[in-house]
Amino acid sequence: MVILYCFNSLSSLSILPLKNLTTPYPKLNPSASILIRFAKPNRFRTMSSSSDPGPGPGPGPGPARPSSARIVKVPDTETDQMDRIADQTFQRYSSSSSSTRNNGNGIAIVWFRNDLRVLDNEALYKSWVSSESVLPVYCVDPRLFGTTHYFGFPKTGALRAQFLIECLADLRNNLIKRGLNLLIQHGKPEEILPALAKTYGAHTVYAQKETCSEELNVERLVSKGLQKVVLQSSSEQSNKPVSTKNPKFQLVWGATMYHIDDLPFHTSSLPDVYTQFRKA
Repeated sequence: MVILYCFNSLSSLSILPLKNLTTPYPKLNPSASILIRFAKPNRFRTMSSSSDPGPGPGPGPGPARPSSARIVKVPDTETDQMDRIADQTFQRYSSSSSSTRNNGNGIAIVWFRNDLRVLDNEALYKSWVSSESVLPVYCVDPRLFGTTHYFGFPKTGALRAQFLIECLADLRNNLIKRGLNLLIQHGKPEEILPALAKTYGAHTVYAQKETCSEELNVERLVSKGLQKVVLQSSSEQSNKPVSTKNPKFQLVWGATMYHIDDLPFHTSSLPDVYTQFRKA
């Protein structure tokens, strides 16, 4: 028995067995035993084409001929408008949060990881308002291009690598528009970030906190590496060092829509299984 699969105007799948059709059964082309018809509302179409019957070799309508495609532009925010929104956001943060400059006028490093945005990036914002100079850094960790511990699957394929390259290029362009630049280093973050902090005397390394085991392990290694870096501060009257300190490593939360600090409870109090939610 041959089954016809059809999509109606509401994009729901309906199954129509041929045994329910009136006899005799229609003659089906062996190469097209399954017919698929997909219809979307006009507001979701970006390209639509119509078909009209053309003259065939025999009586009756011939094969359909596709007409010229009609391109419908989807409304979107223009690039210039997005840039204005980002600039206004930075200006608003600058005017309303000037009192948060609690680390002096030193240098801060912002370590970009998975969040490669400029707008609504708390790690970038905190590094910007707390320092006179900001050094954006992205570490191309060679471990991300290896294989998984189990079964040896590749962690990063060709398409993902190309997407990462395009995202880094876009991030660099957005930072350049705002007077910054992106330093891309190939190597392990626990080796690169402490070396940069020591070279430039950065007082803090800001980054977004991750949740997976491998990323958490890298965070611990970076924290240990920064603890080995000793920064010396000198007084304005003399060049003699008066105190020593280690660069701080500050992780900010940005993995959920609601910030973890805005919750009226601690996340450790959440049940580990769904059964307690169901019984509540």
